[in-house]
Formats: sequence, C-alpha cells, structure tokens
Amino acid sequence: MKDKASKIKQPAFLYEGEGRGALKKTLHAADNVKILFFSGGKDSYLAIRALYRKYYQNDKSFALILLTTFDSVSRTIAHQEVHINNVIKQATHLNLPLIGVPMHRGSSEPYVKRIRRAVNLVSEELNCMDKISSLCFGDLHLEHIRSWRESEVSKLGFELEYPIWKLPYVDLVLDLEKSGADIVVSASTEIGVQVGDVFDKFLSQRAEKLGMDGFGENGEFHSLAKVWVVSRDRALGLE
Repeated sequence: MKDKASKIKQPAFLYEGEGRGALKKTLHAADNVKILFFSGGKDSYLAIRALYRKYYQNDKSFALILLTTFDSVSRTIAHQEVHINNVIKQATHLNLPLIGVPMHRGSSEPYVKRIRRAVNLVSEELNCMDKISSLCFGDLHLEHIRSWRESEVSKLGFELEYPIWKLPYVDLVLDLEKSGADIVVSASTEIGVQVGDVFDKFLSQRAEKLGMDGFGENGEFHSLAKVWVVSRDRALGLE
C-alpha cells in the first residue's frame, strides 16, 4: 500500500525491515523480542541505544520492535508535534521494525486494549507470545507515569522495562553527543526554548537556569532525533 501510514485505521506494521521477508526472518531467529514505545524523541532514542548496549552484543537472539501511537487525523505523535512519516524515516534508517497505532479521538476503546491489538501483531508473526520478553519505555524519572504503566499496561501480561530510568542527565547528554544524531526541539510551551533549537548540553543547562527540567520532562519541550544524519551503526551505538 502506497503511503500506508496515511491510510491505516488499525495497528499495522509501517516498516518491516530491509528486504523481502525481513520481518519474518528477524522474528523467527529471535528468542528475546522487546517492544519499545517510541515517540521519535530523544528519550526513546536513548532507550534504543541503552537496549542495544545491554543486549545486542551478548545476545544474538535479541530483536527490537518500535511501537508508535499517533493521532488518526493529524498523523502526528501527541505532544511531540512529530509526523509519523518522520518516525518511519527513523525506523527505516535504523532498520528496526515499526508498528504504527492510530489513536481515534473520542473512541470508546481503552488505550490498553488498543495496544494489545498492536502487540498481537508481533505474537502472530512469532507464533509464540512467550518470545516477547518485555515492553520498554524511555521514561526518565516521572513516578506518576511509571506508576500508571505498572497499573495499566502491566495488564497485558509482560514485564515492563525502563532502560534509562533515573540515569543522570549528564550521562544521557553525553550519549546523545556520542550518537552523532541531531536532536532538535519539535514542540515547546516555554519562552527560552524554541522549535528548531538543537538540544544539547547547552540547551539543557539553559532550560534549567530558566526553571525548567533539563530534559523537558514536565512537558516544557519535546524533540525529534534525526538519526539519519549518521550511519546506522553509530546511531545504534554499535561503533
């Protein structure tokens, strides 16, 4: 389907990997499949790098799948103001399968039930739910968000994993620098941080001086990780 992201009404794979039958090959060779809730921004990008550092080198059965929710009308990710096509571009460059989950305004379908539909796509490809080892999130330190996930998303029956939880900002900024990816502000609600600004240690420090969270965790600003400006291996932390 041409421009599939603009047409789907239900969860679907928007990128399956490079080459014919790539998704089946990837998943059938994997015994440790993780699904990362991915917004396209710096936090979830850092989570990708953290997961690759922890699992990829020592576990060749490891496979990572991205899952992105987006508005079914605007086709943008909530709060991020990032179009789903940018996330497809990220997934394609990183060669990571991507599930798109359109969220319908005013729908009576609960969020967790919607996510279950997406997770079922993976289990159907695997023919085995047990190979999905965890659902992963790029949460940093907001306890109320993690508590909600533990209360509601855990009902799906999977371990929940937080690979960058409470890591120091200085370490996270350094990891972004090492990646070589361009991190740009995609949305902002505060004076002092503008859309298009480059997120780096200087912006983080400026934000803190202005009374914001240095990573915009209270909704002050959001970002897009332009991973395609560097090689796939460098973007994933493999070189």
